[in-house]
Amino acid sequence: MKTKEMERATEHQERSDRRSLMRRRSCYIILIPFIFFPNMIYGQDLAARIAEAVNLYEANEPSEASLLLQSILTSADAPQLEEAVHAKAYTYLAMSEWSLYRRTSTESAVISALELDASTFITYGDSWAKNNATIIDSVAKIMLMDAIYQYEEAEYTKSVEHLITIVPIEKYLPASLASDIHKYLAFNFVAQRKRKLAQQEFQTALRYNPKLTLGDDAVIAPKIRRTYMTIRDNTIQKSRRKAQLNTILRSLILPGWGQIHRGDRLRGYGFMAIQGGLLAGTLLSVRSYTQARDAYDPGFSEADALAIYYQRNDIDDVNAELNALYSRYQSKGRQTNVFIGLLVTVWAVNIIDAMILSWRRDRIDFTTAPSRSGRLAMDWDQKTRLWRVQYRLNW
Repeated sequence: MKTKEMERATEHQERSDRRSLMRRRSCYIILIPFIFFPNMIYGQDLAARIAEAVNLYEANEPSEASLLLQSILTSADAPQLEEAVHAKAYTYLAMSEWSLYRRTSTESAVISALELDASTFITYGDSWAKNNATIIDSVAKIMLMDAIYQYEEAEYTKSVEHLITIVPIEKYLPASLASDIHKYLAFNFVAQRKRKLAQQEFQTALRYNPKLTLGDDAVIAPKIRRTYMTIRDNTIQKSRRKAQLNTILRSLILPGWGQIHRGDRLRGYGFMAIQGGLLAGTLLSVRSYTQARDAYDPGFSEADALAIYYQRNDIDDVNAELNALYSRYQSKGRQTNVFIGLLVTVWAVNIIDAMILSWRRDRIDFTTAPSRSGRLAMDWDQKTRLWRVQYRLNW
């Protein structure tokens, strides 16, 4: 009897031990996601709370959104967030703080968002950044000053990281500030002996600010200055050739357009007005010429000549009528040729003007005033009874 009771007790204990072991194993299995993939649990919860904060901000409740985002970002689980989600939280925190007129905390939040993931900041804060350029300028200047300090301390890698963080938001910045960002990137790359990258950054800096200066000669290293001067000269030559070509092509298409594009509006509109008037006169002259030609030949046919002869019984009247039609035909032809010649002449002068002013604008000053170095004039020649076009150049 006692043996059976002992067997039952032993069996009961074994079953109890097995159940306990199963429970422990189940607990371990449940804890596996927390141990190996904590972001699956905490990250999803925080992401949902961030989405709630976004809804609060969009519902025009920035104070509640700011409090919720601050509690999320200061929690122990915040570092486990993905960078994009983390940057999104800082982006909406910045916008909420700015709505509450908290400039310092806004700057701090923008910097944190940019350092985490600048593309996320641009995705969610693009319109806000465009409408609040002052705070973006302030953030960029703060980060630029940090980068300059790191550059001066020979911490080139950290300086480059700071500057690269600002690059995605340069579209919101003034050209001079964007130029300085790329200038110091070039400085760092020269110091790191990355010549090609330095040249690219100098080119970008010059594109933003063609009058870029490096600073004090005593401070700037000679190798930086040599690299910059080479890139600047090449950039100036390329931009000058491009500007020359644009001016000439515009003037080739429409007289005066190139001059207007270059900034010489008075001269440009003058060429347009002259060419427009000549074009209208040419079209009217061509029409008159066509009518005179049709009246003379084939309009004046043999039947017309016979009709005149039968009416007047005089061959001289027929010849006189024919000569009158021929004279009108010839006169309209000469008039049309004059208009076409003037049209082509003004068009050619316009192109020459664009070429000379583009290629030698530093050495020749042209204006429409007669007392200056370039002047377009039209004179009536009493002998030939024709207009003459003159373009006087003073070298």
